[in-house]
Amino acid sequence: MQDSHRQAPVKRARIVVPSRSDSLLSKVTEAVGGPLGRRTAPGIVDPGFFTVERVLVAMVVASAFVALLFKFHCREAGWTTPDQYSTTCWSGIPNSFVEHNLSVFFPFFSPGAGFDSPPLAGIIAGITAWLTAPAGTGALRQLAFFDLNAALLTVAWLATVVALARSMRRRPWDAAIVAASPLLLFAAFTGWDLWAGALVAVGLLLFARKRTFAAGAVLGLAAGFAPYALLVVVAMVLLSLRAGRLVRGLETVAAAAAAWLLPVLTILVSNAPAWTAYVSGGVNAQPSSSSLYGAWNLVASQLGLPRLEVPAANTLQAVLLAICVLLVAWLALGAARRPRVGQLAFLLVAAYTLTDKHAAPEQAVWLLPLLALAHPKWRAVLLWQVAAVLHFLALMLFLGRELGGVNAQHAIDMPYFVLAALLYGLATIAVVGLVVRDVLDPGFDVVRRAGADDPQGGVLEFADDVVLLPPAARRAVPPAPDDDAESSAVHG
Repeated sequence: MQDSHRQAPVKRARIVVPSRSDSLLSKVTEAVGGPLGRRTAPGIVDPGFFTVERVLVAMVVASAFVALLFKFHCREAGWTTPDQYSTTCWSGIPNSFVEHNLSVFFPFFSPGAGFDSPPLAGIIAGITAWLTAPAGTGALRQLAFFDLNAALLTVAWLATVVALARSMRRRPWDAAIVAASPLLLFAAFTGWDLWAGALVAVGLLLFARKRTFAAGAVLGLAAGFAPYALLVVVAMVLLSLRAGRLVRGLETVAAAAAAWLLPVLTILVSNAPAWTAYVSGGVNAQPSSSSLYGAWNLVASQLGLPRLEVPAANTLQAVLLAICVLLVAWLALGAARRPRVGQLAFLLVAAYTLTDKHAAPEQAVWLLPLLALAHPKWRAVLLWQVAAVLHFLALMLFLGRELGGVNAQHAIDMPYFVLAALLYGLATIAVVGLVVRDVLDPGFDVVRRAGADDPQGGVLEFADDVVLLPPAARRAVPPAPDDDAESSAVHG
């Protein structure tokens, strides 16, 4: 079947300048001279030393320095409770060093060694712990362990931004959403999540360049740091099915499965009880305070209502996630125009974070790069990040009271934390709604302007649709105004 919206690839176009095309940035930049001049031609005129990627790299370095300053109190005084919560400098990385005795045990491989993060995160923790042996013992080695991991996470942050910029084609400045993220100032160094973000971004770049097998392998490795990466593969398969390129999609699945299974099988062969303990620990764990189920239990304990026990929370999580995946699959196969890879990946991962029993504020790190691809509008993204930061800070101050008995001046009560978690959940649902709107009416999708289809689509870009769910009523999508026209409208 021929797509009514099918268009021939366009010639090289100017790079989109957010200060011209984004309504928020066009106003904000007035304080520093206004948007980029109308006589410039980004992407065509030589920018000299200050290329887009170099500016983005400078943004990441500056942001990482500020993020490290936010951990200054703990770096100086140590990660002790309740200080690490009341000063909001908590990080799971140095705490894992102590809790899992990483100066002695290598996660997953040493007999009796446990770890509560996925296998590749454990391997990175083990390697960096071994590298910090010359730092001595105790607090000094814990600090060296944190600093080394923070340096490596900064490299992962850089890789994420560069990969996003290269996969966005004429919209590389959208990667600044990640490079200068207020969310990452608080969450970048709280865990190993940026490793997963970097590998997902590289996997999407490889998929955009039609290297489906390599993309799957990288996404499988990403799942070794955070399981949400497998949902990005699901998005690729659904869109491949719609475009009649299922074989290429299955290549991605096979490579992802092999790459994910490699470290798992290695652990099973060398120390099977460690893997069993990791899986059973996740299944049998109580719901986190930031999850739907944990928040319900907090409220229920105050109101005398029934709690959600672990089996019920596990069942409810599985049912809710299955429903969300089916709805996204229906959207992928039933929308009038095929969704973009970034849009579908964001929707699936957002559904996972909203329904996850282990939900935590730092999971927003998973969503941020995908949101930059799915809906690169600064006002919506910044408001969502504000909600994510408030959620993180509220959890820190709540845990300070719960775990350390901090006085009211440096802590908050349970109702305020639940409200902050609810606000973040509603903000995530709101951006999900915006992405769904962009899918159903591509005229709202800024990425598809100027004749573009899907920058991350790779073999799917401009492909005909083959598999559609009824009643997928096909309609021509009216062309959206190009960025120069939009900029003219913004500036009169």
